[in-house]
Amino acid sequence: MKNEWPKFLENETLFSNAIRLRYLIWTIQRYVPKGSRLLEVGFGSGTTAVLLADLGYKVTAVDIDDTLVQRLRDRYADQIRTGRLEVRRGDMLDLPWQERRFDLAYHQGVLEHFSDEHIVQALREQARVAELVIFDVPNHRYGDRPFGDERLLSPSYWRGLINQAGLEVVDERGRDFHRWLYVLPVALFSHWALEKWPWFGIWFGVNSIFVCRGHK
Repeated sequence: MKNEWPKFLENETLFSNAIRLRYLIWTIQRYVPKGSRLLEVGFGSGTTAVLLADLGYKVTAVDIDDTLVQRLRDRYADQIRTGRLEVRRGDMLDLPWQERRFDLAYHQGVLEHFSDEHIVQALREQARVAELVIFDVPNHRYGDRPFGDERLLSPSYWRGLINQAGLEVVDERGRDFHRWLYVLPVALFSHWALEKWPWFGIWFGVNSIFVCRGHK
């Protein structure tokens, strides 16, 4: 299935990702200030890395797919030249950096494609090279498998995998909702409301965001 990723992601744009992943980006901004060193593990389209670089972070984006690596280098060469974005090929199960090289490792829509064993190993590697780990995955409420092999696990199952990897959850959020929920007042879905009442996103969101820290 790996060779299908470039085709699956070819229509991803900065605009679509800025809207779709705004709450993930807000979460990253809450935990690490501008200028921090970020590592995106399994960058896919690379648009999230570009957005964060534009927001003032120093981002290293890594993916195992050669086509995706070259595509990101070609499309966003200007951002790479600024020094705020670096693009590398690498395996999330064996990251080529020393301990605590980054302030934060993050990713979206990656881990649900892997077995428990590989998820645990990947999270351990990220906690080894970064102070914090933030990841965003569809949960059991999502109801769709656009790529085909997604494992739609419950938030409690994800917490168990995080614990197996030796990490602790320091914050949990949720984003995006089933259409029927939008009969509720629009204010409930605002940035302000989701910050003030995070339980709403946790209980009803179809994507879960976990903020994790490795045990010292």
